[in-house]
Amino acid sequence: MFLIMSGSYVQSELNAEFGLIPPSFLPLGNRRLFQHQVELAPKGSSIYLSVPEDYELNDIDLSWLSSQDISILKTPSNLNLGQALVACLNLLEVPPSSSLHLLFGDTLFSKLPEGEDILAVSEVKSNYRWSSVNNNAIDWMARTDESTNVVCGYFKFSQPRNLIRNITQESWDFIKGINRYKKEIGLSQIVANDWYDFGHVNTYYHSKAAFTTQRAFNELTINTRFIEKSSIKNKKIKAEANWFDCLPPMLRSYIPQYLGSQELKNKRFSYRLEYLHNTALNELFVFSEMPNVIWKNILEHCLNFIDDCKKELAPENAVYQNINDLFGSKTSERLLDFCNERGINESDEWNFNKEFSVSIASMLKESHKYLPILKQCPSLMHGDFCFSNILYDFRSNRIKTIDPRGITTSGEMTIYGNTNYDLAKLSHSILGMYDWILAGYHHTNINWKDKEISFSISGEVKHKDTQTMFIKMVSSRYGLSAINLHAMQLQLFLSMLPLHADDRHRQDALFANAFRIYQILKRYEK
Repeated sequence: MFLIMSGSYVQSELNAEFGLIPPSFLPLGNRRLFQHQVELAPKGSSIYLSVPEDYELNDIDLSWLSSQDISILKTPSNLNLGQALVACLNLLEVPPSSSLHLLFGDTLFSKLPEGEDILAVSEVKSNYRWSSVNNNAIDWMARTDESTNVVCGYFKFSQPRNLIRNITQESWDFIKGINRYKKEIGLSQIVANDWYDFGHVNTYYHSKAAFTTQRAFNELTINTRFIEKSSIKNKKIKAEANWFDCLPPMLRSYIPQYLGSQELKNKRFSYRLEYLHNTALNELFVFSEMPNVIWKNILEHCLNFIDDCKKELAPENAVYQNINDLFGSKTSERLLDFCNERGINESDEWNFNKEFSVSIASMLKESHKYLPILKQCPSLMHGDFCFSNILYDFRSNRIKTIDPRGITTSGEMTIYGNTNYDLAKLSHSILGMYDWILAGYHHTNINWKDKEISFSISGEVKHKDTQTMFIKMVSSRYGLSAINLHAMQLQLFLSMLPLHADDRHRQDALFANAFRIYQILKRYEK
């Protein structure tokens, strides 16, 4: 048996940033932490996840857990650890011959320590109160200066029924029960050098950085000091570096500290940014349970950035990104590539959720009618101002933005363009629900032969108030209507389709989402 204990809620510091969620539901790498924890389970083992009995799982999480044959155990959130573990094991009706792998919900490893009747210990550098092994016994919540004896949240017991009896005999005190088990059965310490602790706000961000570093691509180097982006596609990376380098001083508070660029071997180019222990808005939007008042504050800061960009007008004769190139022509070209690759025609009629039928060509034509025509002088523009490129610092109450576009469709470097495009990219996260699709939080079924689409995103209901608030904020600040914003969304989602050819299911969802956006646009017409 493999049991993930996540039957309580995250501590207050994490609660302030992610809302009231169990630790295994924290975001990590655009997934839930439990999705990584499940991968540690030995092949063939029965997997169980405990959650607070008053926590409501969304349908996508339930579907994923069900697809992995993971059983949910609901227990009262006010139980202490010993009581919660005994409750879980009693619900499981543990067979006499079964061993138990026990993993705390705020804990992750690259690989589980091996052995029978073991507890994992590790080195710590943070000044928190930890359980530790001293004089061959486990001390509960002891502050220790020892560096390698901290109990780090994984145990394996060969006799879980004895464990239940031991904890019960010690009045449901987990540590006393473990020590009793240790005396009767034996329990060995195994040093784990790859422990990721997500139980405290500081250790969460340090563990997240370390975990990401282990899985970074060749073009990305991450450590606690900086992030280095590099590529043999020099033009794109040079354009990003140029954007940071040329950013006016008053806007540098919106970015991590820029640490310069350099030419590397093998014709590669790189630049570095300060590494910030912040969460990107896409993870907060999909995985957190933050109240709407927090989102209002975050969106205010995002729009303040756009306002400050608008003040930085492009010099006369400066190269700038034409918004008509970013919509119109680019959308048509990419959409043609997608249709050719999928063997469909733009004039084909598609039935969406058995509610209406429309062709791609008609949607594209309709969106053109409502693209904003407000004249605007070229100014500073980010070019990819979406949630995955915006970090939020809860302590300083500021946003930081990364990964700018910095290049025109014809390949010329520039920091200037039309901020309506930044609003479009921001909208594609909020109204377009792009990040929910990338995280897999959607139901998509397309019958390509009969041209029928079934599609839904559960987060659309969750964030309805945030979306309404955003539309009102944009309308009052910039004079753009809900129809304008959704028209730009249609353009963006249709143009991005060929860029997601590596994942057919995700590409299908992005295609289906264009029809959802079109349906909303038509509602605003009435």
